[in-house]
Amino acid sequence: MNALLQQLQNRQLIWQASQTEAPYEHCQSTGFAALDKLLGGGWPQHTVIELQSHGACAEVQLIDKALDGSGSELLQIWINPPAKLCAEYLLQQQRPLHQVLQLQAPRSADALWAAELCLKSGSCADVLLWQHQLNLTQLKRLQLAAAQGQSQLYLFRPALAEQQLLPWALSLQLLPVSAGLQIRILKRKGGWQQQELLLPWAELYPHFIKPQLQQQQYSNPPLSRVS
Repeated sequence: MNALLQQLQNRQLIWQASQTEAPYEHCQSTGFAALDKLLGGGWPQHTVIELQSHGACAEVQLIDKALDGSGSELLQIWINPPAKLCAEYLLQQQRPLHQVLQLQAPRSADALWAAELCLKSGSCADVLLWQHQLNLTQLKRLQLAAAQGQSQLYLFRPALAEQQLLPWALSLQLLPVSAGLQIRILKRKGGWQQQELLLPWAELYPHFIKPQLQQQQYSNPPLSRVS
């Protein structure tokens, strides 16, 4: 290697394509080995993660394992979810109801204000926010609040290609297909974007779908109709 290039590399002034591990100080496993590998360890912590989808395509199920408090006494805040939370489901997931709070904010500004306060309070482990529009200043405020309160914000939005330039720590686009959930990296700190992964439905919903039945469904051709 050229001496000058070697010197620059030693000073970490050159990025190589093989260096795709995200430089997150803290990571939490997603609960899915293939997704952990794609993301370089799991969900980045104490920051804002964007999940773009058309709604009701297993986006909450994707982060469900990360939402497991594992004995934590911190709160979990849901702001403007598209439907009311089901207490029976939360109990089945062994989440104490007194630690889960749903907030309905009539205005976008109110929702952002509530999310920022919850994040930097230090009393919340996770904040889930359904918000269509977000600008650079608002994102920076949320990222700062998450770092200050050691909290996590999952931001759910419709697919908006014009918003991909925002400096997300991680931005994913979710698309349901017949075999599972297609996950595409739109933005990732320190790594390649536009990488994709297909997460089978059987992994997302193991209690409802048996892997062997799903494999049989997509591997066997349909029987021809006899006239």
